Amino acid sequence: MPCRRRPRLRPGSEALFLLGIVFLAAFLGSGCTWFKEKPELSAEENYRKGMAEFEAKDYDDAIPFFQKILENYPFSIHALPAELKIAESYFLDEKYPEALVHLQGFEELHPTNEQIPYVLWMKAVSFDEQFSTIDRDISSLENARRELEGLQSRFPASPYAEEAGPLLEKVLKRMAERDFYVARFYYRDAQYRAALPRFRHILDAYSGKGIKDRALYYVGKCHYFLKEEDPARAAFEELVETFSDSRYAVHARKFLQDLEGGRFTIISKYFRLKERTLWYFGYE
Repeated sequence: MPCRRRPRLRPGSEALFLLGIVFLAAFLGSGCTWFKEKPELSAEENYRKGMAEFEAKDYDDAIPFFQKILENYPFSIHALPAELKIAESYFLDEKYPEALVHLQGFEELHPTNEQIPYVLWMKAVSFDEQFSTIDRDISSLENARRELEGLQSRFPASPYAEEAGPLLEKVLKRMAERDFYVARFYYRDAQYRAALPRFRHILDAYSGKGIKDRALYYVGKCHYFLKEEDPARAAFEELVETFSDSRYAVHARKFLQDLEGGRFTIISKYFRLKERTLWYFGYE
């Protein structure tokens, strides 16, 4: 049987073939270093890069650097500030539910840390910002109030305790408006017995012109429609004496005149007619 001759490479092909073999051997011998992961950043490098993103207000890009510190270097000196920066990044990015999770965790793990006043203030703002409209649940406002009052009582010398004052006033006003909304719902439905304790709760729980004078006015009106002249008169007189320059005091004086003169002693039991009649004579 004749032997087949091995095909010969073209001139110059042998050199290229050998060069390819050498390159492949070198590549395999190197352990595929081209595909190896880059070395992990140190805790300090992660923190430095995270702070650069944080100061540029790129909070989404900052968080992963801080998170890497907690995952890979939990005992580093950068771990605790990184933990706070994660919470602060969510807070400044107005992602309040996420911020609250991390703020609560920080407070539980580091209850004596010097940054706790700042943490309490961020928690209060986060709760306040989650309150949407007056007809919604007010648990977020109640939580904000708790955090602010705790901040003021625990850290009265902190700058954040001073900032808590105006915010607490705002929160209390919103809570009062929510309570007034509910009380007035019963009042508008002519459920005066149900409305009265709610208006009185406003008097007990909140203070200041703009809510207390209005609540007193409606307390008087509830008693008036229930034909309880003495408590109606007492509410209107307190309103006139305590908030003499209130626009509700003007209406209260008219009610007192009516009580003295016996006007409106006979009026329809139907609520809408009562309101329309009073509105016609200049009452709210």
